[in-house]
This record gives sequence, C-alpha cells and structure tokens, in this order.
Amino acid sequence: MNSRILPLLVLAGGTIGIIIGSLSPAITAFLQPFGDAYIRLMEVVVLPYLISSLLVGLGRLSPKIAMTLFRKSWPVYLVLWLVAFALLAIAASTVPLVDRTRVVDFTASLPSDKGSAVSLVDLLIPNNFFEALSQNYIPSVVLIGVIFGIAIQHRVRPTALLEILTIVRNACIRIWGWIVYLAPLGVCALFAESIDAVSLSGFADLSIYIAVVMLTSILLALWVFPMMLTVILPLSYREIISELREAFMIAIVTSLSVAALPLLQRAAEKFAAKLQDGTGDDKQKKEIIETSLSVSYPLAQIGNFFIFVFLIYASFYYYLPIERQQLFELPFVTLLSGIGSPTSSISAVTFMAEWLGLPEGTTNLYVETMAITRYGQVITSVSAFAFVTTAVTFLIYGRIRFKLRAFILMVAVSAVAFSGIWTIGRWGGTHATLHSEVSYRAANLPDYLQTLSDANLVARVRNPTNADRSKEPSQSDDLGQNTIQRIQMTNVLRVGINPNVMPFAYENNAGHLVGYDVEMMYRFSQSMNVDLEFIPYNWQDLANDLEKRRFDIAVGGLYITDARLKDLTVSRPYYESPLAFIVKSNQIAKFKSSAVIAANRDLTIAVFDDPVLIPLARRSFPNAKLRVVKDYSNLQNLGDVDAALWTWEQARALAISLPGYSVVVPEDIASRFLFAYLMPPSSPGLAAYFNYWMGIAQGNGVIQDMAQRWINPAAETGSSNALPVSVPKYPH
Repeated sequence: MNSRILPLLVLAGGTIGIIIGSLSPAITAFLQPFGDAYIRLMEVVVLPYLISSLLVGLGRLSPKIAMTLFRKSWPVYLVLWLVAFALLAIAASTVPLVDRTRVVDFTASLPSDKGSAVSLVDLLIPNNFFEALSQNYIPSVVLIGVIFGIAIQHRVRPTALLEILTIVRNACIRIWGWIVYLAPLGVCALFAESIDAVSLSGFADLSIYIAVVMLTSILLALWVFPMMLTVILPLSYREIISELREAFMIAIVTSLSVAALPLLQRAAEKFAAKLQDGTGDDKQKKEIIETSLSVSYPLAQIGNFFIFVFLIYASFYYYLPIERQQLFELPFVTLLSGIGSPTSSISAVTFMAEWLGLPEGTTNLYVETMAITRYGQVITSVSAFAFVTTAVTFLIYGRIRFKLRAFILMVAVSAVAFSGIWTIGRWGGTHATLHSEVSYRAANLPDYLQTLSDANLVARVRNPTNADRSKEPSQSDDLGQNTIQRIQMTNVLRVGINPNVMPFAYENNAGHLVGYDVEMMYRFSQSMNVDLEFIPYNWQDLANDLEKRRFDIAVGGLYITDARLKDLTVSRPYYESPLAFIVKSNQIAKFKSSAVIAANRDLTIAVFDDPVLIPLARRSFPNAKLRVVKDYSNLQNLGDVDAALWTWEQARALAISLPGYSVVVPEDIASRFLFAYLMPPSSPGLAAYFNYWMGIAQGNGVIQDMAQRWINPAAETGSSNALPVSVPKYPH
C-alpha cells in the first residue's frame, strides 16, 4: 500500500468511526474487538523492541562511549522536564484554585483496595522481572535492560546473543510496519468507541481543561521542542518539522506514540547524517540513536505529565482543595508516576488521586477526557522523543552550537502563545459555570416530570390547617393495608415535606419544589397513577403528623432512629452520610477533630429544631453553645454562629450555594446517618409496595440517574451512595 494513501485511508476510517459511534451502538459494539486488537498488536511489540534495542545498543558500545552517553543524556532529560513542567504549571494556573467552597474530610483513610495501586518502588525495581513484563511495567523493564546492557559490554568475547537480538529488534520494526496497514480499520473502531463513550456533561464541565491541554500540547509539540533543537543544533525549524511530519501523523491517527518510533529513528538518522567525518562510524551513530530512543520512550513521555494539569482541574471540579505542600510536591510525584507508557498514565491518575484525596470517579473522568486530549498528549510525547534522541546524539559528538536569535524567537513566540492560552483558560474558568453551581438552585425536574399534568397527574402544595391537625385518624386508616386503598380511592398520594433540605427537598430559583426526594415521589405517584399532594410539616410535629396520618409518606432527608423504627413504618434505607459542619472557609482548622472542637469553648453551633440533631449535638459537643434555628437558609446572616451541623451531602449542597462557606467532616466523629422515607404506624402494605417499587427503580438505573442529578452531581463518573439495596461508603 502506498504510504501516501495510508493517511487518507486512516482519515476516512476515523470519519466513518465518528459516524458509526454517533448513530449505531450495535455496530460500535461489533467493531470494538477490532480496535482492542489493533492497540494490543501495536503495544505487544513494545517490550521486545525496548529490551532488544537496549541490549544491542548498550552491549555493542564500549564502556567509555556508554558512560559518555549517560553523562550527555541526563542534562537533556533535566532540561526537557524543567521546560515541560514550567509550561504545564502555566497551563494549570488557568484554573482558579479552590478558594470558594472546600469539602474537607479529616477522617482517617477509609479502607480501599491498596493492591490496585502500584508503588513507585515496584514500578522501578521489581522483585520479579517476568512479573514486570506481564504487568507492562515499562520503567522497570528499561532499568533492567540498561543494567544487562551495561553488563554485556564487559563480555570477554563476542557473542551471538547480540546478533539474535538485532534480528528481534528488526523484526519488531517490520511487524509495526505490517500492523500500520490495519490502521484504517483500527482507527475506525477506536473513534466509534470513543464517540459512543463520550459524556457530554463531563466534556462541558471540563471544556476549559480540554481546550488548555490541546492548545498547550500543540504548542509544545510543534513549536517549543522543535525550536529547542533549532537553538542548539545545526538544523532549521523547517527541516525538523519536515522530517517529523510523518511521525506526528501516524501518532495522531493511531493515538499511539509507539507507532512513531520507527519513523523517529529514521528521522534521527537523517539528522545525524549532518555530522561530518571524525565523529565515528555510522554503525555506532545508529546504535546510539537506537539506545537513546529506547530510553526516551518511558522517560520522555511528556504527554503523561499532563495529568499534573488534570489533577488540579479535578480538584476544582470536585470542590476539593489540594493542600499547599501537596501542590509543591505534585510535579515531582507526577514525574515519577508518569514514567512509562501512555496507558500507565491511567494508573498514575488512580494512584495520585488517592494520594490527593480526590474521589474514585477521578480516574473515570480522566479516561473520558482522554477521548480528546490523548491526541495532543501523544504528539507531545513524540516531539519529546525526537528532541532527546537528536540532542543526545549531537551532544555525544560535540556538535552543539547555541544560536541566540533562534533562542530569542523561541522564547518570544512561546511567551505570546502561552499568554494567549493562559488568557483563554483563565477567562473560560472565570466565566464558565460548573455543574455543581447550577445544579441546585437552578435545577429542575426532568422535562417529562414537569409536564405530568398532561397525564392527569397533578402535584399541588397544601398547607395543613388547625382543623387538620386536630383531626383524629379515621377508622379506615387503622391498618396500613388500607392506606393504599385510600390512595387509590382518593386518587391522591399525600406527601409530607420540609422544603428546606437541599438537595433532597427544596425550592429552586423558580419557586418549584425539586430535589431527590421530590423526584422520587413524582415517580412513585406516577407508578400508582395518582395525583401528588405535598403537605409541609415542622420537624417537631413530624412524628405526630404521621401518627395522625396527615400524609401517607414523609420525605426530606429523614434519618432512621430507634424511636422512628419503633413508632413509625420506615422504608428501606436509600442513602448513608456522615455528620458534617458547614463552616466559614477560614475557620476549617477549628473543626478538625472532636478534641479541637471541645478545646474551643467559644464556638457557637447552629442546629435544626430537630428532635434528632439537637440531642446528638448536645451529646457530641457538650462545650459548644447551640443555637436552634428553623433552617439554614439565612446562615450567612447569623453573625454569632461559627458552624451549622448537618449531614455531609446536605451540608455540601448548601455550602456550594453560600459564598465563603465550606464543609468539614471531623476526623473522629463516628456518627453516620441512614436516610429513609417515613410512613404512618402499622403501614406494612405501603412500605412493602414502596420498597418493591424502589428495588425495580434500582435495577433499571433510575436511582443512579437521580443520584447523579441531585445527590452527587459533581461525581457523575464516580460511585454514589444513593442506593436502596446496598449502602456503600460516601465519596470523599
């Protein structure tokens, strides 16, 4: 196949893949194995290529040349890393650091699967080389390859091993040449899968991050690194870009940096041809190029280092701050974690997100954004490979010359370009509204639930009168089984509600009742084909209202207590949350632990006029002053109040809506709440029906969808606690 036709076929394959991914999930699923096979075929040759190249390249060099290679290489890597992280820091500075709402969890680390995260020691120095091969730990493979390559240099006599390894290395390059011809089909499958897996909300929320990454990667790949070569080598910018063009193209269309290695080797050899006589034979130059390129594959994966930018954006996305010390440590940890193949960056995000205390969904969010950003990351790595390989080769032969005009041009253009990127990112970060900021007060029920009146399902709010409150329960309501009969006879489901419990039940900016519990009742009443009537209640009157059957079911972030289990009918729990404080952002440290809280006798804590929260607050914080309030809607105007006590998710939802406030979970507060719906005493029939219906909603994904919309909108790609069957730990 003509090499000039191949890119056109790959482009056509990608276009077809986008169309298929957008229109046909069935065909996408059919093509997925072809995409997976294509990636695996490309990557399966990496380890044999690296090992054989390192052993052949180092083994054939004399110890003197090998030492020279080491001495000349490390300054190049150091310069590369310093330039990359300096520019990535500029890119990362486009996100506003989380100085508004903080969600600080001081509790001890919850149990997690530590075996899933690979330690840096294991990544670099395995105790089993074959395990490192099977787990694709490329840094350790390279390290072992370098050690064995140096050891082979001291062989007593020539060995046939190097000839065999040369054959293996050449075979790897030939296999890559064959696999490239599968690129049109492979790219078609990969594009279809990427488009099908796109989360539009995730991309919208992180659109600034994606734009900044793509612009930064293009600038690094196509200008900064090539111009750095122009500054120190007798090469023009046009020459460099011309030789690297095919490598960039194959990397983009395949989204694999490894696919460009043979083309990069060929380009480096052409550059090295400019070295004149007296610089050693061509065979030695080729071995130096092959060795440098092999080592650069794990060490110069600059595309992986974009996780530094991603994690800072993720902290803003999840409203979780990164501590100052961790910010200083982040580049170094990113450097160590980002060493390896492009796929290793996913494991690096998992490892670093856990280190930073970001939610589990962080990795999924990174994978989703990679559907776009990986193309920029790949060409950045390819450009870095070319920079290292070419610069090291010329350094070894002493053919470096500094060109001041080229340096000034590189710095000037880079400064202007990065100023533009910073301005775009900063402007976008300032004006873009994150999902969490709009999902509460500006949120609405799904469209079809807003138009339920068209289906003869009407929701109305009725305030109970004194006559209602003095009314005794009727004889027909003595048994819970008759509650369902009453609902069906009157065609009305009466729901008790407190509309000040964000995000479970509250009024949005339009004055409509919305929230997780509200939507749940809309759906439940729809399943019964009856109208919906909301009846407000007071916290102190809730138990009495239920005993007198003022309503059929009560909602609003209600907790399970011993008294409620004894006196009322309680549904299956649907959410779990720890105790938390809403505090002023500059007062977070005062609520680190119960001991710190107890030591400060001047604290005033606001608490709902709730028969559950008040005794809990008195028992847990005996030295604090309690101020009982009707609700927290006017919290910012309570000047003498230092904190408000609530559950974690309710506190988080309110704090996001209050400038200058944050959420704190003290480290040693064991109190946790199970949320459920309350029904009148002796209502097993209604409870059994509701639990059965909620189980069906869980099975068909309705509960998960509601949880993403209301309870935890900032973690759409993560796990939720709003599960009626199992009650997992809360995200932190």
